[in-house]
Amino acid sequence: MNKFLSTCLLISTICALKTFSSSPKDYVVFPKIYFQKDSARIYLTFQLEDQYKNAQITIMKKQLLSNKWESVETLPSGSLSYFDTLPIQKAVEYGIICSNDTASAFGYYLVGEMNEIEPYYGNVLILVDSTIEKEIQTELEQFQNDLLNDGWYSEVRKVPRSEVFNQIEIRKIKRIVNSYKKRWKEKFKVLLLVGRVPVPYTGNYSFDGHTDHFGAFPSDLFYIIDDSLLSDDIEYNITASEERNHNVPFDGKPDQTTITNEISIAIGRIDFFNLTVFLKGEVELLKNYFKKNHEFRFGKTDKNFNCIIDDGFGTQSDEIFSANAYMNFYALCDTIIEDKLFDNVSQKYFRFSYACNSGSYTSIWSSLNSEQCANFEIKSTFLFLLGSYCWDWDNENNLLRSALASSPSVLINAWIGRPFWHMHHFGFGFPIAKSFLITANNLNLYPSTGKYGYKGMHLELLGDPTIRIFYPPPVQKTEFEIDSNGNVVLFWEKPQELDDLIGYQINKKEIGNENFNQIAFLPKEFITFVDQNTQKGRWNYQIKAIYNRRNKFGGYSAPSLGQSIEVLVK
Repeated sequence: MNKFLSTCLLISTICALKTFSSSPKDYVVFPKIYFQKDSARIYLTFQLEDQYKNAQITIMKKQLLSNKWESVETLPSGSLSYFDTLPIQKAVEYGIICSNDTASAFGYYLVGEMNEIEPYYGNVLILVDSTIEKEIQTELEQFQNDLLNDGWYSEVRKVPRSEVFNQIEIRKIKRIVNSYKKRWKEKFKVLLLVGRVPVPYTGNYSFDGHTDHFGAFPSDLFYIIDDSLLSDDIEYNITASEERNHNVPFDGKPDQTTITNEISIAIGRIDFFNLTVFLKGEVELLKNYFKKNHEFRFGKTDKNFNCIIDDGFGTQSDEIFSANAYMNFYALCDTIIEDKLFDNVSQKYFRFSYACNSGSYTSIWSSLNSEQCANFEIKSTFLFLLGSYCWDWDNENNLLRSALASSPSVLINAWIGRPFWHMHHFGFGFPIAKSFLITANNLNLYPSTGKYGYKGMHLELLGDPTIRIFYPPPVQKTEFEIDSNGNVVLFWEKPQELDDLIGYQINKKEIGNENFNQIAFLPKEFITFVDQNTQKGRWNYQIKAIYNRRNKFGGYSAPSLGQSIEVLVK
């Protein structure tokens, strides 16, 4: 069957799969990692569970940036451990597949140490609904400042608003995006749509198998796909119950259901149009989102790394939907709790949460609905859902957009399972944009029980793609002076939390330039820095507190949000 497409229903797909047992967890490999350091190497041992002792176990390994597995080893029969060596300060990606005659289990993990600290991630284009830009100007300026201090350069462009499909306005916006692709080239990393930016539609399919909305579907990926790869003269389908899902030749809705090339720009949307279950209006919900975002970046969120999985499908489908959550959450979280989603996230904080069950545009049955998002606190930063209809998110009170609009925590929401998402890199400090791109480009690199939706144009990240999994507290009270020798002297106070603090990264750029460059790294005992390489001009200095963040697969150097100082050197 075509891996891209499926016509089976989420709510009714049953298969006679023989399993290791009856639990979705048995389709995921949960390795235990042991580190032993000597003067030059880190030794790794994968310890696997007894249930895999009669399976064929394949260990794959690759470098972080590679798009293919560089080594593949099959363990001897009966072996449940694997011994490997890594250079110190090096993280390597592992894939583990355990297979027998009836089923397979999968796991993908980043393992090792990552101590490089990137002062610059790339450029972000923020397209803002022109009718609300002035009303959220303060929040946008603060957001841009936060992006700058997190390592991003950003620009804001106002674009037309459209509450219904409008191919003319969509083409205008695509021309703007194309101009930035030409101007920024490989620096263009993130496209963020804020407000009711016109929604493109494309394709002829239904990723949940329901025929009443089989046809064109919302797709912000359209904005970054090369025009040469799109056509609009083939598909003809007017069977869907809503006209927005119709697709006919030359209607401005491309024919393409899948991505035919690799993409390098992550896309996010923050759009609270037509969420009538909320008492707050669209502008207030946008203001609230940016407030949540700002507070999270300053480390003001609960520090726990717990997660919750609310699985309504189990092993009914051979896709084993919740295996996607178990695989990711084992790589990202300290504790996995299995319970009802709303009953828990309305009471206490979970960094990650997931639910799957039969669904509607506004609900996942017995797990979460739009009215709950409007009327109760939803205490989870990264919320992932799977159910029928809600992936088709351009409708009144849509669940995915309602969850993003909730208070006080949700910053990211996505429909995961068709396809499976792969987020193990997120646990080592990469922005979630990386997880989006890996998922969008994955076809065969990460095998799993997931079967459908790969390379689909429906892939959507609701929220801010630049966000990281964790932000430690920043330095305080930054000041500067210019001494008698003309040197710039920076002063700061230590962060409020000193546990795991390892030092400070000092970055610098000339005002008007896009990216910071690191000019020094100081041990944690320092609270001053003298820049003896000063030149005339306007300079932006940035101080980041750097922490050693540990997880079960190693560790990485986690930077706080930077604190910036503008200095005029005459």
